[in-house]
Amino acid sequence: MICGERGVLPKSQYFFFSPSEQFLKYNYGVVNCGHFYCHFGYRREREGNAYPLFIYVAEGELHLEHDSQHEVAKKGEIFLIDCSKPHAYYVDKECEFYYFHFAGRAAYEITKDLILDNKGCLFHIINSDRIRKQMDLTISPLFYEQPISDVSLSCMAYQCLCMLQASNDVFTTEESDENSMLSSTMTYIREHLGHKLTLEELSRQASLSPYYFAHLFKEETGISPIEYVAMTKINYAKNILKTTENSITEIADLLGYSSDASFINAFKKRAGLSPARFRRKL
Repeated sequence: MICGERGVLPKSQYFFFSPSEQFLKYNYGVVNCGHFYCHFGYRREREGNAYPLFIYVAEGELHLEHDSQHEVAKKGEIFLIDCSKPHAYYVDKECEFYYFHFAGRAAYEITKDLILDNKGCLFHIINSDRIRKQMDLTISPLFYEQPISDVSLSCMAYQCLCMLQASNDVFTTEESDENSMLSSTMTYIREHLGHKLTLEELSRQASLSPYYFAHLFKEETGISPIEYVAMTKINYAKNILKTTENSITEIADLLGYSSDASFINAFKKRAGLSPARFRRKL
């Protein structure tokens, strides 16, 4: 649908969906998404009672007012908004952004947890362009009336939220010439969590010797590459435990563990309790 709101340029579009209650019982469901090009005059204000909102700023700046605070997201930055509370966002000059509202099991809870862990709605993450690519890949075909499944939309939401989860739960570094190798290594790890990653494989990706790679990685992050892999897997497992009903066996298999026992031991070592107990405490 073409948006006719004030301040929204004609090439902007948005789309509505109605995932079933059964689907939302076990998954995130996207209820509204779009790609907007806006200029001065665009403003959206809500009193609350709306689904959580994920916004990726592709160009320009987007302003957000919430909880007596004012924040500004620039190119490559993200707003995650708890729309159950009053808020407003607007464009002062120009802005291009992708967005989606999502519902489903624990949607409000994960939103509040991520905002709390981040100490605000504005997220700065390494390689955020991966989020843009994921959203563009999912949303752009809708402009040409190509059908899309609730599952595909759910996967987009889940992957975007997982990237925010990873940005809070594991060690990251600011992007620069000095740490671009570390950033690419971290991206490679997140994209291959289902594999049994070794120091040799990671150092090969970085085009360094295993010894020098391990030394450099630990010097910059404070932990070894293999411990980073383990922490990243456990933090993804936490998010899956929070937001799905996947079994321990399914999670262990998804994250490349050789057995349930191996996964449970790794989880207990880093989280201080078993996956089952972690889920019961939610």
